[in-house]
Amino acid sequence: MGKNSIGSTITYFFLGEYFSDALRTTITVVLPIILFFYLGNPDAAKGIGVGALLISLTDLPDNRLNKLKTAVWSISVFFLTTLVVSSVLDRVYLSAAVVVLAAFSFSMFAVYGQKLALIGTMALIVCTFVMGLHPARPLYFSTCILIGGVWYYVISLIQILIRPYRSLHHAIFECLMSSAEFLHIKAKNYDVTVPLDLQQKAAIKLHIKVNQKHELIRNLLLTDKYAMNPDNVKGQLLLERARLLIDLYEQLNAVHYDYGLVRKTLDGGKSLQLIATLIEILARELEQLGRHVRSAKAYKGEVATNMAYHQNRILLQQELERLNETQRLIVLKVMANMNDIVRIIEMIRGNERVPEKEQQELSGSIAYPLFITGDRFSVKEHLTLKSPIFRFSLRLAICFLFGFLLIWQLEPSKYSYWLFLTLVIVARPKFSITWKRNLQRLKGSMGGVVIGLVLVYLIKSPAVLLSFSVVFLLGFYAFNRLNYTISVLFITPAVILTLGSYQGHFDHIVHDRIMFTLLGCVIAIFATYLFPVWDSRQLKVKIANAAKASLNYLEVAIQNRAERDENQSRMARKNANLSLSALSEAIESASQEPMQKQIDFKGLYDVQAIIYQINAIITSIYLSLKHRAEQADSLLVGQIVADLTKDANSGKADAIKVLPMAETELYNEHSTPQKLAHIAALSAGFNGAVERSFEEDFE
Repeated sequence: MGKNSIGSTITYFFLGEYFSDALRTTITVVLPIILFFYLGNPDAAKGIGVGALLISLTDLPDNRLNKLKTAVWSISVFFLTTLVVSSVLDRVYLSAAVVVLAAFSFSMFAVYGQKLALIGTMALIVCTFVMGLHPARPLYFSTCILIGGVWYYVISLIQILIRPYRSLHHAIFECLMSSAEFLHIKAKNYDVTVPLDLQQKAAIKLHIKVNQKHELIRNLLLTDKYAMNPDNVKGQLLLERARLLIDLYEQLNAVHYDYGLVRKTLDGGKSLQLIATLIEILARELEQLGRHVRSAKAYKGEVATNMAYHQNRILLQQELERLNETQRLIVLKVMANMNDIVRIIEMIRGNERVPEKEQQELSGSIAYPLFITGDRFSVKEHLTLKSPIFRFSLRLAICFLFGFLLIWQLEPSKYSYWLFLTLVIVARPKFSITWKRNLQRLKGSMGGVVIGLVLVYLIKSPAVLLSFSVVFLLGFYAFNRLNYTISVLFITPAVILTLGSYQGHFDHIVHDRIMFTLLGCVIAIFATYLFPVWDSRQLKVKIANAAKASLNYLEVAIQNRAERDENQSRMARKNANLSLSALSEAIESASQEPMQKQIDFKGLYDVQAIIYQINAIITSIYLSLKHRAEQADSLLVGQIVADLTKDANSGKADAIKVLPMAETELYNEHSTPQKLAHIAALSAGFNGAVERSFEEDFE
């Protein structure tokens, strides 16, 4: 099974979106270079090739209209940037001033959202390439960059016109695969040989990953006016799939138990093993579904009639007769949850739609634009040192200024622009990400240098070396969105072989590549202490936000189902998940910061786990079909609200100073079981007994 899984993963990679996009991009970049070199115009070859190469990195998965907007912005910014920078290169001090100003200005593009932030980063990389190439004819070279950008996006837009939902299908696939991975983790909770604390951390990491996939699907689909048109059959099918995916994940996460107690209660029988087996079968079904879901055709696999699933379900039914009341209740609740998972899998698999009446009610009640994650577009608000974007922009500009001062003290080199290129790539607002990028770039660069030197030593033909550089370029594009270290491992020998074949002096190229990469990494690390952005100082605010979001989610969940405002309830559910993800990411980031020894991470992980478990239990209430608000024990609700309010207020206590976390009531280990007990009791009061019988058929 392991070999088959690895084989299918490799097969999918070569048939999937990442590799096919990489192949299309590589051909688009290399074709004009070969053509214009063949026609005897190397300047046009370099300009158009560099234009296509760099602008391709602004082309992320998106819908047609958004991709067209990205194309217009990228092409315009690249052309103007190239023209301005190339026009001042002969004036050393002026060119330095222009590039330093560009470092600040382009970094501030982040104010306008993620897409323009990426365009700003790539425009800054354009500046570094222009400095390295030092074109003799600024207008001619800028025009070539323009042609390269237009050429690339024409091909990209043609592809999306032919297959408009390709990226969305791929995002749904990745979401299903992440959900399957989450189910595998769930299955191990019933394996007494696996430590529960490791399972908890793995589950929370996957929670972040799945929510990121949900956000991508929302932004791809809900911003697509064509897909959201009620008359668009394919678009409405994809909308229904997206809704089912979110409902599926809620079911995967809905019934969260004290797994230590579950293991102890069910120990000695076959229930634990049978539950784990059934969950594993469902996980594999999700994996199979994921491999077929990108197609508009229905997938004919049927988990409900899967022989292994059916046999294990019968065995668990037989086991129920030997269990006591407490044991039966646990098993029946798990199985009711699995019934719902199977139902949603069948709907996704069969391209089924909800009943027309219900669909009309949903369409009329849900304001989909509300669920798109927006960006704040106000430069004025960010022109302060309180803004992380402004602090980083100022820091990067100072790094560039220091880089120029350093280079002027060194022996002149045509490859000194690699210093600035490294700064743009590895310098990030947060210390943790900067540190991670540094390690990735150093490992990838050093490994790539070794590969390049070995090939240069073994192969003497420039044509063969250039062919290898094209293969490495393909590898760079294939892994650019998957693994930065591997992408650098590919692009480094591609650069060495291309420049060495064209200009000679391989040893000089390798020397400068290593030296300027190291200098850029060192400057970027030390610069993080200049106008720093520390996640450790935001932890209490993140905890407060997560606690507030959980409280809002609880208030929605305990309402009568018929009286809920659909937009409000779905938004509360989304915010609870996203705020927990933000807290988890902040904790992970803070664990890599210099002041980590001042922080009680054990307490933080406990809080993270508490909020995760509370949200899971709230979800079980939220999904309950028959509960009524008046069923809620007012004393329990009051105590839970008090718990979460206390958590939120303790998060506000000190948002700047880093304190040992044990100083706040939030991290008092004696309060942890109490909070969970309160909310678990509330859930039990709502549900009472299992709402849907396990004996219900799936037909």
